[in-house]
Amino acid sequence: MRRVYLLLAAICMGGAAVADDKPLDVTITVVESPGDLPAAVTKTIELPPAASDRARERSQHGLERANEARALGREFGQSIAEQAKSKGKGRP
Repeated sequence: MRRVYLLLAAICMGGAAVADDKPLDVTITVVESPGDLPAAVTKTIELPPAASDRARERSQHGLERANEARALGREFGQSIAEQAKSKGKGRP
């Protein structure tokens, strides 16, 4: 049954690739200096105040979790280092 699904997926993908023979309209613009940036690139978007408060709360939560993970990682690393030292002391 799985082979049937794979076969159907391959047929669908192959058909889509064959059906889309139109060349892509892609334009790349190289910006030589920051002064040449279009207004759309340099436009500032301001979030509503409620979104800002929610973002601050969530970022604080994420920062707390990251700090906890860092502390746990440090403790784990120190315990492994201590184990390695104690095993090394018993050798001649």
